[in-house]
Amino acid sequence: MIDTLIELATEAGIIIRKIYESGKFSISVKSDSTPVTTADEEANEVILRGLNQKFPNIPTISEESENRALKKEAFFIIDPLDGTKGFLNKTDNFTVNIAFINNCEPNLGVIYSPISGELYYTSPNRESFKYNYLKKTEKVKITGNLENREALTLITSENNFVGKESKIFKGDYDHDILKIGSSLKFCRLADGKADIYPRFGRTMEWDTAAGHAILKYAGGSLIDMNTKKELVYGKKDYENGSFIGLRDTTYSEKIDWQKLT
Repeated sequence: MIDTLIELATEAGIIIRKIYESGKFSISVKSDSTPVTTADEEANEVILRGLNQKFPNIPTISEESENRALKKEAFFIIDPLDGTKGFLNKTDNFTVNIAFINNCEPNLGVIYSPISGELYYTSPNRESFKYNYLKKTEKVKITGNLENREALTLITSENNFVGKESKIFKGDYDHDILKIGSSLKFCRLADGKADIYPRFGRTMEWDTAAGHAILKYAGGSLIDMNTKKELVYGKKDYENGSFIGLRDTTYSEKIDWQKLT
């Protein structure tokens, strides 16, 4: 299954990059006031068609489709272009996200960056890997090992930093801040370039599922601030509340959870 997910993610990425570099695309606004482009729609079509051909009995939930509540335990969840604002603002920080959910948990995940060529994915053996699809580099197993950094690095969105993120610690930890768009934040946690990702407010399950799987199999976790447990999937309307991503599960001890209630 994972080979098919990688194939579809990169195929969608090639389409997105071609449209991005041409600058020829249309933009519309969805009912939730977020933008959608021709690239979102064409990537969505490619992924949905491929999943339906290979796995006709497994339903798919997508950001760009009319989704209904599922009663089945297993489903795919995709964001064909995560970071549409980055696409529009020419930041290069946007991705293709595909995940397989089973029993409310993300079992497999693929994240592909069409511009950099970075490809992150999980294996059926519950491991996470990365390589550069465009440069054809060797695959590397990622385990969240800390890079040579003296301070913690708190990672956050290019667009959604509100200042509250830096106040989550129990003590006055020295920390740097890294801002980046899309699900690349989960990738930076998984490969040790950042440590903690607090996200306040509403996100959707297709924003987090693939990154959650990659982070989890690299030794990290994604904690629901409300339940204080690992984030689960298949919730009502596929909506997440606030959460914290941790490169290392032991970092939970550094968080002042009372500030988050």
